[in-house]
Amino acid sequence: MKKIFNFFLFCVMALSSTSCCNEANCADKDFLKLASDRYSVRKFDSTVVEPALVEKILKAGQLAPTAVNAQPQKIYVVESKEMMEKMNEVSPCIYGAPHCFVVCYDKNVAAHRGADGSYGDIDATIVITHMMLEAADLGIGTCLVGYFNPQSLAQALTLPENIVPVLVMPFGYAAKDCEPSPKHTDRKPLDQIVEYR
Repeated sequence: MKKIFNFFLFCVMALSSTSCCNEANCADKDFLKLASDRYSVRKFDSTVVEPALVEKILKAGQLAPTAVNAQPQKIYVVESKEMMEKMNEVSPCIYGAPHCFVVCYDKNVAAHRGADGSYGDIDATIVITHMMLEAADLGIGTCLVGYFNPQSLAQALTLPENIVPVLVMPFGYAAKDCEPSPKHTDRKPLDQIVEYR
């Protein structure tokens, strides 16, 4: 009987340690805090991001929702010195990052929006947002970049004609003296951006 009681006690303690977390031990898992603390890194150090962490960021992109679950995203991980030099020629917004992601969509796979075209750019944006937030959770800095020449990028990465680049995201560890933009905390009040009907 004592063994059964001890086992029961062990199970209760194990469950209580993994049950719904309180404010003290879950502060680091608060999504709004993560979203608030994340900022666009515009100065990176040269430290290479560990492959296991890159894999986690890619997994976040894999799990992102897409229209009718078509999953048209195509993600390129640019990491070689030669290719990063090309990325710096394609965009002035790489900021010395040791790597970058280029998120595209396959126009042959993306769901159609009728006369409006494709959901591909929306899907790719959702994918890269998941990746950006996972990177922030892992302590890796990123910057979403839309300022690039699509034709030059397609040529640099030798993209097939059906692959459409949407966003570039330099990533790595923020330089020690890197700080958020002065406008980072400027947010319109909710009553200016939300209406209830």
